[in-house]
Formats: sequence, structure tokens, C-alpha cells
Amino acid sequence: MTTVSTTSRILDELARTGIDLLLEEPFYAHVFGTLNKEVVGAGHQVDTLAVGQGHHALTLFVNAGFWDQVLTDPRHRYGVVKHEILHLVFRHLFVKEPFLDPLLLNVAFDLVVNQYVHRDQLPEDSIFLESFPDKALKPDQTWYYYYKQLETMQRGRSGTASGTPEQDLLNNIRSDTHGMERHQPWREIRNRSELERDAMELHLDSLLRTAHQRTSAHAWGAMPGEVREILEQLVLRPAPLIHWRQILRLFAESAARTRLKNTIKRPSKRYGTVPGLKVRPRQRLLVAVDTSGSVGQEDFTAFFNEVFHLWRTGAQVEIIEADTKVYRQYPYLGRTPEQVSGRGGTDFNAALEHANRIRPDGLIFFTDGYADKPGIRPRMPVLWVITRRGIEPNQSAWAALPGRKVKMHQ
Repeated sequence: MTTVSTTSRILDELARTGIDLLLEEPFYAHVFGTLNKEVVGAGHQVDTLAVGQGHHALTLFVNAGFWDQVLTDPRHRYGVVKHEILHLVFRHLFVKEPFLDPLLLNVAFDLVVNQYVHRDQLPEDSIFLESFPDKALKPDQTWYYYYKQLETMQRGRSGTASGTPEQDLLNNIRSDTHGMERHQPWREIRNRSELERDAMELHLDSLLRTAHQRTSAHAWGAMPGEVREILEQLVLRPAPLIHWRQILRLFAESAARTRLKNTIKRPSKRYGTVPGLKVRPRQRLLVAVDTSGSVGQEDFTAFFNEVFHLWRTGAQVEIIEADTKVYRQYPYLGRTPEQVSGRGGTDFNAALEHANRIRPDGLIFFTDGYADKPGIRPRMPVLWVITRRGIEPNQSAWAALPGRKVKMHQ
């Protein structure tokens, strides 16, 4: 427990930090102003400073001992508060990856956000790209990129601990958490029901929109381009037309049955018996985009808006562009391509044949549906997403498409 006077003083000092943010980086100040603040004492799960779920709202928890004894430098108070707001911007507290190493995941999150905070505004034990000099980590990447790089470091080239400086640093982080306990409150959010997490994300969307509306055009334009682009994608783009979480659950059930059937003859590695089952930690989805001439630019915008919201659910998404043939394949990382390849006729067989070769957990095909009945039978669950001006459910072409179908309405 903290005394009333201690709580009042720390809230006043937090307010001064908010004023500093308003003078330097107004957007973060406006997000900070919309968060609840709660000062906690010894015995609380937050030993430092962290964003988590409070009483019906996102809350910034501040441990009084940490604030008074460790975070004494006003620059560090500024930087750590901004660090936590950036975790909100990147939505790290909603990432649920039970099959990944929690420590490496937390380091990857910090590698993302600390690129946008001045080094002298963070405590000495903070983690930066430069903390791993031999790895030459690329800037402005996703948390998943950094996680895979860290995983490689930890295992070493031979698949075991390599004894390199990077490996030693990871071992030190594991024994001395370097502030990683700030991520502890996220566990409670990840353990909530899907409905509750969706509600929290909607609440966060509302906070970010409010902060954007209160930020001047000049201050908005002065923000780092990468952060501004992410915010514009998250906050300013239209809401999805399709309930992707529900679709993914259906895919997961179908894909699980498919994998069971296809792996029934593989011996178990542990017992040398059958059946052997393969567990996949993340859903790997292939998205086929119909780039034929009958699909317009407005349709592409709608397609990739839906792909973005699908990607936000945590699925691993690969894009293929195809009309009568497949032109290119690439991982989707949150950005809409400037242009697509194709613009010829339409033949679904090339994309379906390509999907059968790489065997994703599910295939989502964005198209207007105007093509001959496909002759290739897909070997995975398929969802056909038909444009507003595409074929209708009462047409024979609709019934000829193998798998589930959904129409994109306003």
C-alpha cells in the first residue's frame, strides 16, 4: 500500500511528465492523458511501470518504489512513459503467442519500440538494436522479425548455445530481466476471453483516434514516418467488413482435421508409433489476390484493407498475385503494395495449383468471381471473398466455387 500523500505526489510528477510530452511530442501526450493512472506499492504484480488492464480501462500502473528509487531522472521518466505508449501503438500487449519463448518475445517488443525513444531517455539496462552488433539487425522491422533473429542467436549455428557475446547478453537478460517485468500485466489481457480482448482493442482504438484528433497537423507530420504510417493504418483505415476472428476459427477447425488426416501415417518421434500429429504454433494463411483486368483499383483497396485486419489477428499471411498465372508471392507485413502484377484474364486453376504445392492452413481468394469453374481441387480449406460488383449467390458461378463464399457488402 502507498500513502495518500505519496500517491498524490507521484500523480503530480506524472502530470509534469505529461506536460513535457505535450511540449515535445503532443500525440504521445494525448494518449497519456486518456490513460487511467494508478500508483501501486510493494506486493503488486507491477514492480516498475507498465500499461495493463485496470478497472474497465487501460491503465498506466506506477510502482512507487521504482518511481522514487530507480526512475529518478526526469529524462528516464519521460522515456519510459513514451516506451509504454509505443507498446500500445504497436499493440504488443494483445499479441498472444503461447508457443514462443516469452523472454525472447519481450526483447523483440522492446527492440521495436526503443528505436523511437532517444537512448539518453531510457535506463542503461534497456535493449537496443546496437545491443547485438554482430547480428546487424535491420531497423523498422516487425516484432516477429526480431524474434526470429533472437531465436537464431540463442540456438547458435549448431542449434545449441553458441557462447557469443549476443548469447551471453541473452543469458544475462534471462537472469536479470532488464525491465522485462514491465510486460507482466499483459499476461492477464492475453488470458481474457476473445470477446474481452476485442473490447479492449476497441477501447484502445478509441484512445488513439482521440489522440490523433487532438494532435495538430504540424505535430502529426513531425512524428517518425514509420510510427505515423502504423497509426494511420490502425486508426484511420476503414473497419473490416468481415469478422476475421470467426473465419479463422473455422479455418483452424478445418485445417486441424486436414492435418490429422494427412499425418496419420507419420510415426511419433517420441514413441516411434502412429499416429504422429504435427502442432503448428501460428496459422499460416495464403491470400490469393485476383489481379485480372475486371478487378478495379477500388476493389484492390478493399482487398488489402481486409488483409490488414486479417493480419492483425496474428495470422502469418502470404500474398500471391494471380490472373491466369501466379506472378509473385510475398509475406504480408502490414503494408499495401504500390502496384500489382497481372491485369489479364482470369483462371483460378493456377492459384489453386500453387496453393496445393505449398499447403497453407487455409486459402483466402479475393476475386470478383468472373471465371470458368476451376478444375483443380484445393487440398486445404478455402474462403472466396467476392467483390461488391462480383458474382451473386444465386448464380451458378457462385455454386461452382469449392469452399466457403462471402460477399463484400458495404
